[in-house]
Amino acid sequence: MALTYNDINAITTQHIVPKTTDVIFKNDPLFVRLMSKNKINFEGGLFIQRPIMFAELASGFFARGDQFDTGYRQTDTAFNVNMKFGYVNVTLLGTDDVLNRGPEAAFSIVESKMANASLTMAKLLGQQIYQDGQGTLSGTKSLDGLMAWIDDGNTNATYTGATDYTKSFTAVGGITRADIVAGPSSGSETSYSQVNGINSYTQRNLTSFTLDAVNKAYGFAWFGADQPDLFVTTQGAYNKIWNATVSNQRYMRADSDLAKVGIQSFQFNAADVTISKYLNDVVGSSIGAILGLNTNYMELYVSANKKFQFGFTGFKEAQNTIDVSGQFMFAGNVVVPSPRTSFKLLGSALA
Repeated sequence: MALTYNDINAITTQHIVPKTTDVIFKNDPLFVRLMSKNKINFEGGLFIQRPIMFAELASGFFARGDQFDTGYRQTDTAFNVNMKFGYVNVTLLGTDDVLNRGPEAAFSIVESKMANASLTMAKLLGQQIYQDGQGTLSGTKSLDGLMAWIDDGNTNATYTGATDYTKSFTAVGGITRADIVAGPSSGSETSYSQVNGINSYTQRNLTSFTLDAVNKAYGFAWFGADQPDLFVTTQGAYNKIWNATVSNQRYMRADSDLAKVGIQSFQFNAADVTISKYLNDVVGSSIGAILGLNTNYMELYVSANKKFQFGFTGFKEAQNTIDVSGQFMFAGNVVVPSPRTSFKLLGSALA
């Protein structure tokens, strides 16, 4: 039988570097911005009800003797979305409390697990925000994500029945888009007249990349002082924009909220352009994506209950064991009250 230890292994201890390195998690630029400037406390209630103004009152010019249109017009309605609940579990084995202690413990396994839990929660939310929460791209328990909010409600069967990121979402936040502005009946691209109400400019099949195509999308989402201020892109889409601009057009932002946490971006018109690895992961490798977002109209609701603001339940001992488990908790959801000031570009040209 071979000996377990040779000479050197028998008389030499291991040197464990007293730190660990993350090789799985990816800091997300959109989540950083939402948490820093768009986080809203949800005090309580059955759901989030967010009013919007969707129609105009009667108006016009008149001449002597004309009558006014005095009929009542409904001008307001509201999105409603449910709170969504997330957790990250931490389990510790009771026997490890005997082994991982004293001078032989390079660092605490408890601290390592807690750090991992925090990063896991950020990953969970970072991925879900780029999905739909309607049961196609992610389950209905997940966040009501941007793929559903940033859409035009296209009624073409090719897109209503799709199971990938070309899918159209005819309703969002409890409102059928066509009840406000009818969605396009065919084709992959939203027309100018359809970018209204709660419809976003959407191109589902961009086959040839040009800066004109990106600028067109930006212009369609531009309403007076409201326009996209953040482009979240896949790696391929970022490369296409970077390569299509000349060096003196790329103004790297050193003063943005993203730069303060180490995330680089450059400026396109009035928007920061940056990469989301989580968007890259959830979209896949065959297509690329650019989400042009007006983050002034993106709201991240988080429960005012401290336990559900990334709070920890405390460790609880499992019956008939000495092992313990505890959970980090989240309750919240996303609302985009003005989808028309954002846009979505998808296609093989961005891969």
